Amino acid sequence: MANFEITDIQKDAIGEIMNVGMGSAATAVSELLDTKVLITTPTIDVIKAGDIKRDGIEPAICVKIVYTKGITGTNLMLLKQNDVQMILNQLMGQPLVLQPDFEFDELNISAVSEVMNQMMGSCSTALSKFLNLNIDISAPEPRVMDLIDFSQDTDFAVDEEIVTVTFRLTIEDIIDSEFVSVLKLSLAKELSERLMEMNAQESEAEAAAKNAKSAPAPTPAPAGDAPQAAAPGMPPQGMPPQMQGYPPQGMPPQMQGYPPQGMPMPQMPPYAGYYPPSPYGGYPPINIQNAQLHQFEQFDSGLSGDQKDNLKLLMGVPLQISVEIGTTRKRVKEILEFSQGTIIELERQAGAPVDVVVNGNLIARGDVVVIDDNFAVRITEIIKSKFMDSLGKE
Repeated sequence: MANFEITDIQKDAIGEIMNVGMGSAATAVSELLDTKVLITTPTIDVIKAGDIKRDGIEPAICVKIVYTKGITGTNLMLLKQNDVQMILNQLMGQPLVLQPDFEFDELNISAVSEVMNQMMGSCSTALSKFLNLNIDISAPEPRVMDLIDFSQDTDFAVDEEIVTVTFRLTIEDIIDSEFVSVLKLSLAKELSERLMEMNAQESEAEAAAKNAKSAPAPTPAPAGDAPQAAAPGMPPQGMPPQMQGYPPQGMPPQMQGYPPQGMPMPQMPPYAGYYPPSPYGGYPPINIQNAQLHQFEQFDSGLSGDQKDNLKLLMGVPLQISVEIGTTRKRVKEILEFSQGTIIELERQAGAPVDVVVNGNLIARGDVVVIDDNFAVRITEIIKSKFMDSLGKE
């Protein structure tokens, strides 16, 4: 591939695109980790792959993403191993401390893949909307790198020019670090040209709209020329001078309201497709008729005798009723630690109504009461739903 210098405008375009994508990725990671995640505005550099900054990044986790639709090229994400370990600790509910003997085994690598899949999936969706393209990516491929070596299976040559996009990553009370996104030069150029083309099209559309607004009005034809047909109710171009200015301005007050009710409207001959106004300031009356609506046939919505018998059979079918006092969400690790005596806090305040569920459908809410040493529910609210509407219909 031939070398070329990327312009400052192209750098700004790449920075804007990556900022949009990583902003959406930060939101996805924030929801996954249930904590605040910030990814700052990036720094763009064009360097040789072998000259990439290694200080503070090694040892690293390299995640390879290939764009398969909309745009083409390879994107590498380089994250510090310590940062990835802290992310996994937060995800798994482990203590937020670095463990010297931490091992990126198959389970941890699978967890890294899921985090990156959520992150880059959200990023590609944001880029699809921003660039008005249908963008797809391959499944992320994470790999442990003690030393950043582009001679390995990364699709990058050591002496190849690349674009590095460096972000600052902050996860509340967990991480304040940075990571690097590495793009092939061809991919970076394709992204920047796509955005610049969109901006140029928008500028042309705005200029055309502005010129259309500022265009001068057409010059009227001189008097005496043959009149041209105009839309009904509008005077044609070139109409005789005696027709101009009707109805007259400043007509006497005694003429207001003319013609009196019941008096026929003065008739004036039509003029080349133009219905002239009355000298009293009015226009010829419009004949308005009420719309004639088609009369549809009335259908009997009642059930036949057989249908009613079938419905009676259905009414005897037993349904499973359950009462839910609350719900909560726990990580897999927390559930595995359950034992006798474990207290599970529910996401519902004490004394709040409980849910009455029939075959998985919420139909009512009520208060818990005790009758003859048994729990019961006093219904306080019926929930309107399609399921309730379908019961007992005849």
